[in-house]
Amino acid sequence: MEQSVGKPPLYAFVICPNNSGSTLLVRLLATSDQVSVFDSMNHEGQWLVHRDDPEAMPVPDTESEELRNWTTNEAKFGDPQRYHWERIKAVWHRAWDLRKAVLVEKSPPMVVAAPLLQEHFAPARFIVSCRNPYAFAEGVRRKRGYPLSTATAHWVRSSRLQLRNRAVLRDSLFFRYEDLCRSPEATAAKILELIPELGRLDVGRAFDIMGEHSPIRDFNGDSLGRMSAEDLKEINTALAGHEDVLDALGYERIEPR
Repeated sequence: MEQSVGKPPLYAFVICPNNSGSTLLVRLLATSDQVSVFDSMNHEGQWLVHRDDPEAMPVPDTESEELRNWTTNEAKFGDPQRYHWERIKAVWHRAWDLRKAVLVEKSPPMVVAAPLLQEHFAPARFIVSCRNPYAFAEGVRRKRGYPLSTATAHWVRSSRLQLRNRAVLRDSLFFRYEDLCRSPEATAAKILELIPELGRLDVGRAFDIMGEHSPIRDFNGDSLGRMSAEDLKEINTALAGHEDVLDALGYERIEPR
């Protein structure tokens, strides 16, 4: 939609892996009347570009293990030569309401390419987030059928990238899915401090997430309830040697009873 004359909009990028609460976060941001989000394609700009200009940027191959597991081909998503930024911007600008003050985008593989976004969009703010590895792995298995070991390896790789992003992205905020669910008001206040252009966020609103219409709540318990002792062992085996990532993100191993 055509931009109105005045202050240029601010880009707000949600840098968050799949199955980690990014949809909830975007819908929370959209409670601000100053925000434009993509109304289709799960709010993900990557699929809009894939539909309108498929050669402009890399997207997960839906017929391969890249879907919900894009770190298996990190070189593809991190290659600057594969991103044609003016074409990407053209697609996104057609889809956003440019009369709004804040333009929001979230595409999970941008965890790999976040530093490129920082180079090509200004002014920009970045919300960097992650989720408990056990709930993450269970969700990926449930959605795609991958072994828990595969899903956990993806969590480790994407989490290492998030630690990099937390360090290198300017004008950014980091919090975990669990932080948002445990303290939505406090987390919203931090978001508003980063992006005052939002005005206000309605943390009390009910959202359609995981097939449920409810206020913000932590679905990790649901995921853990679907897991057996053998499932936990499989994840722990995949996490072995990556205790530094767990520690840096504030997570602990869950031992089977």
